Amino acid sequence: MSFQRFDTSPPSSEQAESKRPHLSVFRFASFQSTSRRPSQTPPAYTPNDVFATRNQRQAKVLHWLRIATAVITLLASVVVMACAGRTLTTYSSTRDNAEWILPVWPASVDLRPTHALVACGVILTISNLFYLVAALAPTVRSYQSYCPSYPPRSPADMSQPLRSLRTLNLIWTILTFLSVFLTIFTTAFASAINSHLSNSTEAGTLSSWTCRWQGFGAAAPGHFSEICAMTTAAFDLVILMIVIEVLSVLLAGWGWWVGARLKKAEGGSKGQGIAV
Repeated sequence: MSFQRFDTSPPSSEQAESKRPHLSVFRFASFQSTSRRPSQTPPAYTPNDVFATRNQRQAKVLHWLRIATAVITLLASVVVMACAGRTLTTYSSTRDNAEWILPVWPASVDLRPTHALVACGVILTISNLFYLVAALAPTVRSYQSYCPSYPPRSPADMSQPLRSLRTLNLIWTILTFLSVFLTIFTTAFASAINSHLSNSTEAGTLSSWTCRWQGFGAAAPGHFSEICAMTTAAFDLVILMIVIEVLSVLLAGWGWWVGARLKKAEGGSKGQGIAV
């Protein structure tokens, strides 16, 4: 009996290619060049880099929350200023109107609450416009300051957003406490005068005098309902802005907290060095 000897050695590349011709495309140089991936050494991330980047993202979220709050306050203050100014214009044009035989206004009209509403609207409009310009101006804040490369390449990459955040924190805090004081003072001042003259028959404010005519129908002058509605809307918006300013105080505290954490991360980077 004769035994046939089988060759157990691995086939050569030519033999393998002859058996599987459909795989010969993988020998093309273009495919081999695209299939190879150059070895890249991943950057060394330190816990301090992750800590700094997390707080820089919080600073970016804080920035846009402040922008939204400033825009809402700006719109509300413009409406307050427009409503209060419209009531003053209407009062001036109808004070000496000869349409009615008897005077429709009392001998003494206290305009101080309306003037306070106008002043509050003007100051809040200017302050919020100032913050929006400061927050969006390239000289004070840039997008890269709040979205740096990850991980930071040098301690200067974290010092730039820290300086920008510190500047905006200072501006926001000053304007916020000014707005809180102004809105509370305007609300208390206007409420006290309106309450004091609400039952007087010889004096009154634009709000207290016109709103008491509600329900009289055609017997009341036509412009009284407009003045009453506008003064009430302006006063209610100032009260609403008190709530918004309380939220602004919380945003101010959050900003200083994030700034302190960024400063801590900057100090850690300077002490340990940042690996690239």
